[in-house]
Amino acid sequence: MKKRVILIAIGLIFASCTAFADRFVPEFSKMKTIKCNVEETIYSQDNSIITQNTYFRIFNLDDENKKLYLQKSPVYKTTYYDIDKLEFILQHLTDDFIMLSSVSIDRSNGNYKSESSITYDNSIFGIRKAVGIGICSPVN
Repeated sequence: MKKRVILIAIGLIFASCTAFADRFVPEFSKMKTIKCNVEETIYSQDNSIITQNTYFRIFNLDDENKKLYLQKSPVYKTTYYDIDKLEFILQHLTDDFIMLSSVSIDRSNGNYKSESSITYDNSIFGIRKAVGIGICSPVN
């Protein structure tokens, strides 16, 4: 009898997990998508320019749930999400460095601004700073 109650309880737990599994799946087809073209400058510790990069980012905006996705991955941390502005932190981990970027997107005019800190595994490189500016425009 005791085993039967335990087995029923375990079965109910597994059944409820599968029943609620689809509840938290984002529907990217219903989200707004924006593409941000960014020009980024990386500075050394003495503020001399090391390199300048140009890249783009594609974000999916879930206005209903106030969630933000870099392509289809949730951003590291969203600090502000509203109709006028998005503020969030991106985290990039590689074999050589960790990059934390504080990003702001003004939704009214599409301005993109970021300030980043790059911490390398090798202390010879120190901690570098990066500043990015760009323009975001709707994709769909």
